[in-house]
Order: sequence, then C-alpha cells, then structure tokens
Amino acid sequence: MINVKEEALRYLGYRGSAPDETTAALLDKGFEELSAAAAGRHVYKIAEKSEISGLLVGNDINELLSGSDRAVIFAATLGSGADSVIRRAEIGNMAYALILDALASAMIEEYCDNTEAEIHSAVGGNFTWRFSPGYGDYPIEMQPDIIRYLNAEKLIGLTVTASNILLPRKSVTAVIGVSDNAQLSSKNGCDTCNMRESCQFRKTGTSCRGGTPQT
Repeated sequence: MINVKEEALRYLGYRGSAPDETTAALLDKGFEELSAAAAGRHVYKIAEKSEISGLLVGNDINELLSGSDRAVIFAATLGSGADSVIRRAEIGNMAYALILDALASAMIEEYCDNTEAEIHSAVGGNFTWRFSPGYGDYPIEMQPDIIRYLNAEKLIGLTVTASNILLPRKSVTAVIGVSDNAQLSSKNGCDTCNMRESCQFRKTGTSCRGGTPQT
C-alpha cells in the first residue's frame, strides 16, 4: 500500500531524508486540501483478447498479455477538483504547486492500486501488472480509443485532448492481462519506459513505481 506523503516526497527528489519544516508543513496542508477536493472515480470492462485487438497495439502490450486470455481495460481519475487545487497554487506559490502535483500523482497511483485490488477480488484469476498508453511502444494515441471503449467521458467525466493528454490531468488508463493460469514472466516498467535513459528516479537508484530500477 502506498504511503501518499512518502511517495510524494520521493517524486520531489527526497530519498531517505526528512523534509525541512516548511516542506513538511506544506505537505500536510496539501494532503488535507487534496483529500477534500479529490473525488476518485473509475470504470472498467473485462473482455476476451480477441474482442479488443484494436486496443492492443504494439509488441510490448502483446508480449505482456501473451499468457492471458482476457484483459481488464480501466480508467481512473481524481476528478477536476484536484486539478483546480493545483492550478490555484500555480498562480502565486509554485513551490506549493509542485508539492500538490507530487501528492496528487501519488494519490492517483494509490487509487489505481486500490481499484486494481477491487477488480481482482471481483474477477479472480492471475493478473499481469498494469500497462498504460505511453509505456514502451504502446502508443499514447490509444488514449481516445480507450476512453471511447469505456464510455469514460459520460461515466466518470474523463476526456482526452488533441495531443492525447487526459483531462482531468490526474487520471490513468491501463490494460491488465487476466488468466486462470500462472502469468508468464514479463518485462517490468523500466524496461519498456520511453524515459528510461533520462529518468531521474533511475539516477538515484529507484523507480517511479518504487523499489530498485529494472535493468
């Protein structure tokens, strides 16, 4: 389970060191403000792989799902309230805005983890890790197709811009493979990430998903 404040500090570049009093106070303030403003919502569908071949573009997503006969397609968002809190801070306090952004990023990851656990409890079977457009060679251009497939605009208010940015910003779409059999071992996030070579997390010996980076 993610500790949101600790994860936010990691995003901000803290590694095993405590923040100063000012940062700690802003972290507490931001956590309270975002917790009050965020309204997590999600939607998902489970389908046979053969039914969603148009959503599974690229070698990496197909390799991930090679041992799966089904897939979960899901979308999750913190809602527009979280975006509004960050935008207000950007007007007059960029330091606070950066802390809010890191907190909100950790919050959506926590929400996705909880959503995945909920889906797993309902569906059963063995899951792969979740894979989002923009990872590896899975095109970010798949965002609109996933949004349409899930009817996410109507159901959870999630839209996508012409440049394939999700709105609200603190939102995620992803695919998870499902099988009644043990899943085949697959490459993890760092191996397929387009930011692998320039990643600031890897330079400090960690990864954006926690733990040590994959080689």
